[in-house]
Amino acid sequence: MLSRNHYISVSLIWFIIAVALAALLRSVFAYNLGSWFSYQNMLHTHSHLAFLGWVFNALYYLLLKQYNLLNKKKYSHLFILLNLSIVEMLFTFPFTGYALWSIVFSTLHIVLSYVFGFMLWRDTKDDKSLHRKFAMAAVFFMVLSSIGPFSLGPIIAQGMKDTIWYELAIYFYLHFQYNGWFLLAIISLVLSQMKSIDKDNWQRAFNLFFLSTILNFSLSTLWTNPGWVINIISVLSSLMQTHALFLVRTDLHNYLKTQERFKYGLLTIIYTLLVIKIFFSLLGSIQEVADFVYQNRNLTIGFLHAIFLGVVTPFIIHRLAEAKLVSETKNYKKAVLLFLLFFLISELLLTVSALGLRGGSIIILLHALIIDTWLLSLSSIAMALILIRGNYSSQSINQ
Repeated sequence: MLSRNHYISVSLIWFIIAVALAALLRSVFAYNLGSWFSYQNMLHTHSHLAFLGWVFNALYYLLLKQYNLLNKKKYSHLFILLNLSIVEMLFTFPFTGYALWSIVFSTLHIVLSYVFGFMLWRDTKDDKSLHRKFAMAAVFFMVLSSIGPFSLGPIIAQGMKDTIWYELAIYFYLHFQYNGWFLLAIISLVLSQMKSIDKDNWQRAFNLFFLSTILNFSLSTLWTNPGWVINIISVLSSLMQTHALFLVRTDLHNYLKTQERFKYGLLTIIYTLLVIKIFFSLLGSIQEVADFVYQNRNLTIGFLHAIFLGVVTPFIIHRLAEAKLVSETKNYKKAVLLFLLFFLISELLLTVSALGLRGGSIIILLHALIIDTWLLSLSSIAMALILIRGNYSSQSINQ
């Protein structure tokens, strides 16, 4: 049976590989890395390792820990199978991209994730808590998101790879991963730690989050100019999320006040970025804004990174480092602060790149982005190595 150390270390190792690939991907825009390096294939590799190796594995562990299921051997066996499929992706995507074996192993991971969702639902069905509702909703959206990759095969087979349907299938997957699986799982993990909550407001917030997550996919379709009805749905869904956060704001603020100084600051930054994300979702519901963002790819990347690197990754790092011997060390705090600094710089540079710079300014910006990406990757690796070392040296974390 796997120990806590195995779950955490495996997740962090995939995180290290994913951020190293991110630095290489950014570098290819200025430096020739050789014919062996296929940008598109490496992009697929990076995204699969980041989503499945890092976030999925970490949430897998955190949810098992939350519901005291780490001692069940079936989850250990499933975790091994899941990660064997990721290993195979690591050795197929860089060389073949989307081809037979990479598709086989990515499909296998999806099927195994269904098994995880079913087992988690069955083993927690007697739990009537609100945080369990959020966890099950997160799992539901994880399953729903798989419609995106499963639809790519038929789309390609019909010769429609260069149509809007191919991109919409990818956006479908990204939306329900980011805004469903990732976000609602995080809310569940936070909610489970709250000692006193307004249950009525949280139930209303759950209803709003669930419905708005479905409706807010409309935001990912606006670049196709679908019509004013979809714009209105996008606005309403963003307002629903705003109202959901408003309903639980007092409980969230009270929870933040219970944290020691460093954790309070980190969680406040994460919370603030989540609010900003919802604001920009509302702003992006305006058709002209949606068109501008779609035409400036770096803005799309910046928005996705704001969630992935600004909300999801820092929160998971925080939860994995909650043991006193790790989270209160100076080296850990320095690594987190550097990570946040280089993340914010990257967001600024990606935003500036949409201003239509020309000539030498573009070259300077490009090299600044590359340098910052490497620094961000190095600070990420430092965080991960500190956690791995602390994970094995500390005896203070309970299973």
